Amino acid sequence: MHPCTRLGAFFMKTLFISRNVCYTFPRATNSYDNKEIYMLRTAVIGLGRIGWSYHVPQIVAHEKLSLCAVVDTSTDRLAEAKEKYGVEGYTDMMEMISAAKPNLVVICTPTHLHAAQSIAAMEAGVDVFLDKPMAKDLSECHAIQEAMERTGRKLMVYQPHRVMPETVALKAVLAENLIGDVYMYKRYVSNYVRRNDWQAMLKYGGGMLNNYGAHYIDQALYLLGSDEEAENIHCIRYRMASLGDADDVVKIVIETKSRKTIDVDINQATKASLPLFVVYGRYGNIIHTRLSDGRPGFKVDYLQPEELKKISLSEDLAAAGRKYAPDAAAELPWKVKEFAVADFSKVNFYDYCYEYFSQGKESFIPVEQTIHLMSIIDTCRNQSDIFA
Repeated sequence: MHPCTRLGAFFMKTLFISRNVCYTFPRATNSYDNKEIYMLRTAVIGLGRIGWSYHVPQIVAHEKLSLCAVVDTSTDRLAEAKEKYGVEGYTDMMEMISAAKPNLVVICTPTHLHAAQSIAAMEAGVDVFLDKPMAKDLSECHAIQEAMERTGRKLMVYQPHRVMPETVALKAVLAENLIGDVYMYKRYVSNYVRRNDWQAMLKYGGGMLNNYGAHYIDQALYLLGSDEEAENIHCIRYRMASLGDADDVVKIVIETKSRKTIDVDINQATKASLPLFVVYGRYGNIIHTRLSDGRPGFKVDYLQPEELKKISLSEDLAAAGRKYAPDAAAELPWKVKEFAVADFSKVNFYDYCYEYFSQGKESFIPVEQTIHLMSIIDTCRNQSDIFA
C-alpha cells in the first residue's frame, strides 16, 4: 500500500498539508549535491516550544543555514516570526515548499503528525530533520524509512542528549577506561509535573515513554557504543500526576547482546532526587555528583588491577579469621578522578545537520539507530499497561 493511502487520515486532519491531495514528485537533485559551500535553505514546521525556542534561533545563528520560511496553524505565531525574523509564514506545508523551495524542512510538530509530514516533504524532493520521537509508533517509523529509501531523500532525527555537555563529558570519561568493562548503566530523571498539554495524551503520541524514553534510551545506547543492541527488555509504566491518560512514570531495564544492563528511571511524579548517572564497571564506578570544588561533574572511584594483592580462591568452609573477604572495600587502594561538566562544551547539532544534508558526510544519527530505538520503545509499549 502506498504511504499516502496508508497515512491518509493524517493528511486530512492537519492544516500543514493540503487537503485531499496526495503529492508525488520525481526524485529531486539539489544544487548542493556538489558539496560546495552554500547557505542551506531551511524551513521550520511548527512554532511550538522546541521549534520557536531552539530550532529557529539555532538556524538563524548558523553561518551556513538560512531560515527561508516557517509553518504553523497559528497566524499569531506566524506574525511573531515575521516581526522578529522577517521570515514568511504559511499555514500549509506543501504550499510553503512550492513557494519557498527549501532544501531542508525541520519538523517539530506534535508526534502524531511526524509521519505524514515527513513523507510528504520527502516526496516533494525535500530533506527532513525530524524532532524526536521519530513517530507515534514503529509502523509509522517504517513508513518514514520506506519513503526515505523510495525517494532517495535524506532524513535525520534530532536526539539532543547526544550533544549535551554531560554526554560529551561522560563519553570522555568512559573512553579513559578507568573502571574496566562496564556492566551496568543507570539513568535517572525526576520532577513532579501535573502535565495537562498534548504530551499528556496517548492519542497525540504523548507520555514519558515516547517523550523522555526517546531521549534517555538513545543516550544510553550512544554512550555504551553504537554497536550495542537490546536483547531483553522489561518495562513498567504508571500514570500518577499527569492529567491525561498517558504515562508519566516509566521504568525500563534493557539487557544488551553484550550483556550490559541499561536501567532508565523516568519519574515525573516525585520530588526525590537521585544521581542522574551511575555507571558500574569491573574495577569501579562513575557517578554524577558535586565534585570537591563544588561544580557538577563525574566522580570516578576506581582500582588499578596491577595494584591489587594476589589472592586465591579457597574451598575451605571455615573462613580464615571468620572473614568472608581477604580485603574489605575500605582497605583497597582506591583512586579518585574528577571530571567537571563545565570543562566540556555542548556540540552544535546544526553543524552535524549541515555536514550531512549539504556536504555528503555520514549521518550523526543513522536512521537504522533511530529505528532500533523506536523498536525498543514499541516493545516497552506492547508489554506494559499503564497503571493509574
